[in-house]
Order: sequence, then C-alpha cells, then structure tokens
Amino acid sequence: MPVARLNGTELFYVEVGEGIPCLVMHGGLGLDHTYLHPWLDPLGDVLRLVYYDHRGAGRSGRPPADTLTFDQLAADADALRAHLGVDRVGLLGHSFGGFVALHYALRYPRRVARLILVSTAAAWDYLAEVAANLVRRGATEEMLRLMASESSPDDAEAGRVFRILAPLYFTRPDAGIAGDLFRRTLFSAVAMTRGRELLRAHDLAHRLGEIAAPTLILAGRDDFITPVSQAERLQRGIHNATLVLLDRSGHFPHAEEPDAFQAAVRRWVTEVP
Repeated sequence: MPVARLNGTELFYVEVGEGIPCLVMHGGLGLDHTYLHPWLDPLGDVLRLVYYDHRGAGRSGRPPADTLTFDQLAADADALRAHLGVDRVGLLGHSFGGFVALHYALRYPRRVARLILVSTAAAWDYLAEVAANLVRRGATEEMLRLMASESSPDDAEAGRVFRILAPLYFTRPDAGIAGDLFRRTLFSAVAMTRGRELLRAHDLAHRLGEIAAPTLILAGRDDFITPVSQAERLQRGIHNATLVLLDRSGHFPHAEEPDAFQAAVRRWVTEVP
C-alpha cells in the first residue's frame, strides 16, 4: 500500500474510485481509516476517495505526540494533496476528522473544492448536552467513568475502552455493526490521549462564515456526541451549506444507513457545481 513520506513522518493511504479527488479524514483521534473503508467505497463512482491515517494513528508513522496539532494535521493533509499531484481536493471529514477538515478549509481555502462534514462540530463547548445525551442513551457507570478518562495506558487498553463505549454511538447497538467497523482498526493510545487535549482548542464557530467551499453536512438524529444541534450550528455558520439528517443513525451514519448516506452524498456531488 502507498506511503507518503512528508513533514517528518509517513502517511499511509489507500485510493478508491474516480472523479473529484477527496481526502477522507478519519476520527478519533486514535482510530484509523479502516472504519470508513470499504463502507464509503461505493462513492468511488463520483469521488476519487483517498483514505489515509493521520500521523500517530493506524498504519502511519509515530512522530512525537506534541507534533499532533490541528495546524500540523491540516499541513499533513495539504502535503498529501501535493504528493498526489492535484491542485484542489474535496474533503470528507468524520467526527474528529471533521475538525481537521474545518481547520484545513480555513487555512487552505483555495485548495478546497468541496467539503463534506459527517457527525462533527464547529467547537467543543456543549458538554452539558453530551452529558444529558449520555443519560438518555442509558450509559452505565463504567461508561460514564471511561468517557471522563483522560488517557489509556496502551493501545490494547484504548481498544478495549472504545469497544465498551461503542454501543453508545449507534442507534441499534446490538446490530453487530461496531464489530464489523472496528475489526481491522489499529488503536493508538497516544493519539487518543492527544486528541482529548486538542478538543479544548477546537473552537471555530466564530470563523465558519469564512468558509466559501460548497459544504454538505450529514448527521444522525441519534448521535449523542455530535448531535443535530451542532450540525445545525454548522449549517447556520457556513453560507453555502446543505444539511442532511439521517433518521435511524447515531455517530456512524455511513454504516447504519449506508444507502441513504451514499444517495445523499452522490446527489449532492453531482448536483452542486
């Protein structure tokens, strides 16, 4: 599989499809691209999907943790764009990957052809709503304790913790989807811990009006951690934004409602100039 050597590390990536080049930015931090690939592959008829692992994650390099910053993650994405030899790209960011996509769109606006934001938010300033949603979802005492934890001692423990929490993220937690999504995931405790630190610095709500790229926002109605309120906030702030809500999805609508998700993305890509 291809590896791009750039900015003092290596980025692992996989390309699928044709059409508009589109960098696929995974969430976490501490996860990798495998919970998105191959679920997004059917969109390869309209997008040239470039799945990649952020620095410090998955099959990419492990540079010092302090190099994981929003600016650096955005710079890595732009270096990957240049490595691919394309002038402008689409961005598809899920969850924390959406945070990175927003930072990229603000730092490199002339490089962004389209922006697709999935289950994400403009800022991390609505913790009271998250807490209320956890209660609504029936989070156990163990889940609440693990959600509040700042770090995991190693990668194996990070994976164990994530699998305990996974049912919270799905409308149908017993459908076996989580097992399928994360079967190949290489968890990174260092990146996961660093991601929690970076959340405190994620506040772009006041800058959303600067984003000029056509933007599609997708959200699951049952998402406890990046709820509909935050998708609507993105829509209000970004001038050229379309919002699609998936009625039977939580945080991973591409897996819970794949047909509706793909249809919405395909329709938007083909209809928006």
